Amino acid sequence: MSTLRRLYEVLDGPHAERSLEMLAPGLRFSILFSLGPDGAQDFAGGRAEFDGYMAQRGAPSWTHHVLYESSDGRVELAIGETRQDGAPVATFVAAVRLDEAGLIDRYIVGRSPAVLFEL
Repeated sequence: MSTLRRLYEVLDGPHAERSLEMLAPGLRFSILFSLGPDGAQDFAGGRAEFDGYMAQRGAPSWTHHVLYESSDGRVELAIGETRQDGAPVATFVAAVRLDEAGLIDRYIVGRSPAVLFEL
């Protein structure tokens, strides 16, 4: 199972905070979260900022579903959708780079409800 797929399973589970165990101390990340044409928010920074993102995130009513994934060495890519009550609500595209210990040291993801891929 890919690191991204495992990350989303943990994030969607009852102990989302355990996802922090998958992150390297030197993490750099950006999460661009679009709510539609009226706005988006970019959560970005290092490990402290990611911890802050997780604290404000709460427990969303939607879940992540990876539709396609690929990897090359320590880099993984995924495209998926977030679903609420089984229905797609947004598409996301994500990439991670893993450090030598297999922890995520780079993470970037964009999410938008504007385009569904329906793979």
